[in-house]
Amino acid sequence: MLRPALAIMAIVILVSGCTGEGNVSGPTITQEQALGRVEQLIKETASIITPKPRLDLYRPSLNVTPCLDPTDGGSEDRVVINRSYYLEGISQDRVLEVVKQVKQYWERQGHYIEGVSPNGLNISGRSKPDDFLLSLAPTGPENNIVLSLGVSSYCIWPNGTPEPSSSS
Repeated sequence: MLRPALAIMAIVILVSGCTGEGNVSGPTITQEQALGRVEQLIKETASIITPKPRLDLYRPSLNVTPCLDPTDGGSEDRVVINRSYYLEGISQDRVLEVVKQVKQYWERQGHYIEGVSPNGLNISGRSKPDDFLLSLAPTGPENNIVLSLGVSSYCIWPNGTPEPSSSS
């Protein structure tokens, strides 16, 4: 099932992924560490939702994406780790309640809420202390909304350190 809103959210995540507090030229966390943290943030958020959703991986989010046009002034040779999941099994009459649960949970965890859409269904934020991008967004038509939960790292070096320059 094509869910255009998730595609838009994925673009936002890809564009925003390089705005974090990561180290611009020195060591960063590794790709494996970033993936672990992304999955931890998603699983911990999903665990507080009532009714319990079924996490359905958005397969295109499995790709490691390049850090294109980084706003932090660092190298484009870094990558961003993203994951997005559909929160399946939430009835239409509980969608707004679930969004409120997630927002309150993120606030209790000390995460920074950057924005909430006027209809209250889209939330974006930044995790603390590591500044990963958090997002919760509706997908699908108004009468069949499925929420998607996504997390994206800041720009990192795949192995945690810059690759040696080949011009040496």
